[in-house]
Amino acid sequence: MAFFDKHPQLFRIFFLLLGTVLLAFAAISIYRYASSLTDENIFRTSPSNLYVSKDIPGKRLDFSENKPDTAERFVSGDSVKIHDLVLAVNNKLFDTGEEIQQYLNKFEEDREIELAVFRPHAAREFTYLVRSRDIPDSAFRAIRSSVFVLDVTPNGASDRAGLKVGDLIIRINGQPFKDAQEADRILRFAKIGLSIAYEVLRAGQILTLQVTLAKVGIRTSILVLILCGLLYMGTGIFVALRRPRFQAARLIGFTFLFIGFFMAAFMRRDLEPDTFSLARDFLLIFCILFTIPLMLHLGHYFPIERPELLSRKWIRFGAYFMTLLFTGLSWFGEERFFFIGVVVLLLYAAAVNLIFYRKCSKEYKTLNRAIRYASALVGAVVAFFLILVFLSDPNARLGWALNAGYIGIPLALIPMAYLYTIGHYRLLDLDIRVRRNIQYNIITFAWGIAMLVVLFKALFVLPALRFDLPNIQFKQAFIEILDTPMEAAERAMMEKGVVILLGIGITVGLWKIRRAGQNLIDRLFDRGEYDYRRAAGELAEVMSAQFTMAGLAEGIVQKLAGLMFVKQVGIIFFRDEKALCCSRMHGAPPDRWETFCASINRKVIDLIQKNRADFRFTAEYLPDETRGHFLQQGFRHIIAIRSKEKLVGVLLIGEKRSETPFHKEDLAFLSAVARQASVAIENAFLYEELAEQQRLKHELDIARRIQLGSLPQRTPTVEGLDIAGISIPAQEVGGDYFDYLNGTADELTVIVGDVSGKGTSAALYMSKVQGIMRSLHDFGLSPRDLFIRANQILFNDLEKTSFFTAVGASFQSRQRNLILARAGHSPVFHYQAETGQVRVIIPKGIGLGLAESHKFAAELSEEIIGYQPGDVFLFITDGITEAHSTRGEEFGEENILKILQNQNGASAKRIRDSIIASVNHFTENARQHDDLTVVVVKAV
Repeated sequence: MAFFDKHPQLFRIFFLLLGTVLLAFAAISIYRYASSLTDENIFRTSPSNLYVSKDIPGKRLDFSENKPDTAERFVSGDSVKIHDLVLAVNNKLFDTGEEIQQYLNKFEEDREIELAVFRPHAAREFTYLVRSRDIPDSAFRAIRSSVFVLDVTPNGASDRAGLKVGDLIIRINGQPFKDAQEADRILRFAKIGLSIAYEVLRAGQILTLQVTLAKVGIRTSILVLILCGLLYMGTGIFVALRRPRFQAARLIGFTFLFIGFFMAAFMRRDLEPDTFSLARDFLLIFCILFTIPLMLHLGHYFPIERPELLSRKWIRFGAYFMTLLFTGLSWFGEERFFFIGVVVLLLYAAAVNLIFYRKCSKEYKTLNRAIRYASALVGAVVAFFLILVFLSDPNARLGWALNAGYIGIPLALIPMAYLYTIGHYRLLDLDIRVRRNIQYNIITFAWGIAMLVVLFKALFVLPALRFDLPNIQFKQAFIEILDTPMEAAERAMMEKGVVILLGIGITVGLWKIRRAGQNLIDRLFDRGEYDYRRAAGELAEVMSAQFTMAGLAEGIVQKLAGLMFVKQVGIIFFRDEKALCCSRMHGAPPDRWETFCASINRKVIDLIQKNRADFRFTAEYLPDETRGHFLQQGFRHIIAIRSKEKLVGVLLIGEKRSETPFHKEDLAFLSAVARQASVAIENAFLYEELAEQQRLKHELDIARRIQLGSLPQRTPTVEGLDIAGISIPAQEVGGDYFDYLNGTADELTVIVGDVSGKGTSAALYMSKVQGIMRSLHDFGLSPRDLFIRANQILFNDLEKTSFFTAVGASFQSRQRNLILARAGHSPVFHYQAETGQVRVIIPKGIGLGLAESHKFAAELSEEIIGYQPGDVFLFITDGITEAHSTRGEEFGEENILKILQNQNGASAKRIRDSIIASVNHFTENARQHDDLTVVVVKAV
């Protein structure tokens, strides 16, 4: 069949021709069967021609299997009946009544005789013990060859003529016959619509019944089997013609076509063999035998390929070889080879499946679950039916055979399971799922029809019922209980009343059952009605209770999915009509939703923004490329969410779970939800902005504490020096910096610096500078060397727009010398106690990070300054001198000089506090615009 992989169209033509031929054979066979003459009864050849013409008292023997040996057990209340047929007397066979009588005359009157009879109306054999004296003369007589009636179709032709089960037919149209086959041949040659005479023996009387033959005669069970066969054939033709390029589809086509043909054409009523019947019988043998290896071969490819079977070609080749062998033997040999072949092939297929089942993959077991369960159920039903037939009386097995066609009901599960597997797992690239709205309509219609049928059946049956009513008579003012039965007219009136009341009760009860069943169907198919006002109220509660973007989005999609019974709901929020800031989805895997959201670019946002069709439109209006993304996710409707003509989000709605279209009220409700959501989204934006500000403020507070904690927390104790310092950032964190770098007990290095800029960036650079200074000071560097080494690092690390100014002062308290270097920082103020003057010291130098090392070193100078007790050195940042008053005036260096000149021997701490207080007074406690840092070192 690999040829058809490359030529699927040729397979279509071939399979279409084959299907047409088999359908034609099936149709002709069904027509022949249904249109053949029938008297609508079933008869079988009578097992004896010796007729019991009189009742004979006796005791029936019951041979029970659970009793030891053949112990006898008598059944009371039974005897040999007139119309029974004698099978044997004391296990001896006889041809005439006279022979039996002569045999019985040999026995004494009290001798018990074992009499075996066949009872036609029960279609069973019975054995009795009768006394010789109880057998009347002429109790047995020979009759012509006959057939006994096994079954009569209710309201059929035979039933209308008065034929009953158990009747013995001895002539048809005056013609005798020797068995049921010959009787049926006489019947078939009669003319349609004309009456034929049945000469019937019933209870010793010969009756002539006129039976008008019916042309169309087909049992319901046979019709069920034929319809099931047509379902199989239709399934095979559909799958094979839709996907001929797949090996699995072709095998499904052949398998189901052959099985269906066998079920549809199996029943036949052929009078004489003809060319059509011979060809049909050959096709029946061929199809049923080839179905088994085809089914086995199909398991190699469906639902997925099984390498462990495909690699063993002998499995399928062996099955096909045996099939060809048994087909030839069945057609050219004896009929028994057909049954032998079926059994052998079934055992072969079962053995292969059992041996290789453990080797099949988990995926195969998962995909094959529905087929496996359906096959197990069908197998259980068929086995149960066969057990019942086997355990039943042999003469009653024909009745079971007549109803065997009902097996077609469970057999229909097999093709349905295959179609379900193909549709559910999208196998063979087929989408054959029946839409839920169609399913709903079919089930609703079927439920309504079923209730009507039950109602009409009940209303027709009620009038025929007999009611055992009490003898009650209703008078005008009282109820009378009578001892004597009511008159016929009164009883008829009361029965009519009861029938009317029961009819009303049944109608009301069935109406309630129908409504309850319909409500259940509505729930199963998501057809529940919802109140728009209540839904809007519930959504409003959800929106008012959520303040975050994620919570709001999740609440909206979950609530809409529950209220509107839709398969997919998605919502996307946009920030500034550009960026996707939040999204949530119901009804799709997260990875698919993330991929879809990644495809939402500026172009898609502009398309949604430009469409002003009452905030909503369908995905069909989008360009082809964009439309594909939306439809692939299952979204059908797009509802823009706007606030003040600004696109803040979009609501994406998929198909309803009931698969019904959206009505005008649904779309109006969604538009109202979008307008309602716009306010909630704006509030969520504001809430998140506020939350972000609070978060930043909290983080800055932490950073402020960390920064302040990194500044000197303890003033060092150095002999001959009084030290006090403080740094007050203008914002939560600042760029000013001071530090005490202790070398020895009589030495102290003071560093005061200022990073360009303010706020967080300046604070981060300040932390870096602080670490660098402390690390380099461990090498015992002078202020100038310390700044040169620090510049080598900062020149490469700082941004080009950033720099760091600093002043470094190394106090040697024993020598009373100060080694000073200034890297572009504010001047150092030296108050000389001896003269009472303030000297402004401005050594040469540029800021750190502005120039390379050699240029920086060339510009940086270092001074050695002596000092005396009472002298004060003041280190500040530009935030002190550049502090502005409300009138726009700067604090300036003049005020610094005045404070130092008027310090009158104050401590370092007092001088520090005086400067800070003067700045605050000067600025009138206005908002601080720059960091304030003051370090005072006083010689004592």
